[in-house]
Amino acid sequence: MRFIFVDAENIGLKEVEAINASISDKVLVFSKNDAIKSVCERKLFLLNSSYPTGPNQADFYIIGNLVGIIASITEQQRTACQFVLYSQDNSLVTAFSFQCKLHKVQCIISLEPKEKPKAQPVIEQKNPAPTLEQQIFEHFKSETKTETVRKKLKQPKSDFTRALNNLINSNKIQRVSKNKKTWIRAKCM
Repeated sequence: MRFIFVDAENIGLKEVEAINASISDKVLVFSKNDAIKSVCERKLFLLNSSYPTGPNQADFYIIGNLVGIIASITEQQRTACQFVLYSQDNSLVTAFSFQCKLHKVQCIISLEPKEKPKAQPVIEQKNPAPTLEQQIFEHFKSETKTETVRKKLKQPKSDFTRALNNLINSNKIQRVSKNKKTWIRAKCM
């Protein structure tokens, strides 16, 4: 049996629609979006939206549910289960992998939800390529307009906006008070 955890706030509607699950899989989708709710009802996925609104709240709820499910199954069931995560959030992936390793359950991370996940152990790279979020963050050392950064990085608007929103929600960047289109790294960093 597979328990599939979907960080829909991170991967978006199209990727949630693309998830193929069998009737025996438990698919837990974490989002407050009405369009995603509709997809979950149609595909018989379990929607989880009762967590507080704020940065990383869905991530905390995902980890809490993961640990709760692992704790509720027997040792024999643990060996027969796979725990799958659909997310591109590096912090969530790290926490999810850690909990699976700690509880000795099989963990599959799908960083590209359009492809079917492969049952392979998570291998950390020594010098991974910088993520889009990291690239954007580097450009905000000084006051910068978002459109200028997007054009420099040659990124599609949807991918850029998702990464930018993650930086904003995690309080890594902030608006320059006089200009709504200009951003800078947050002072608390």
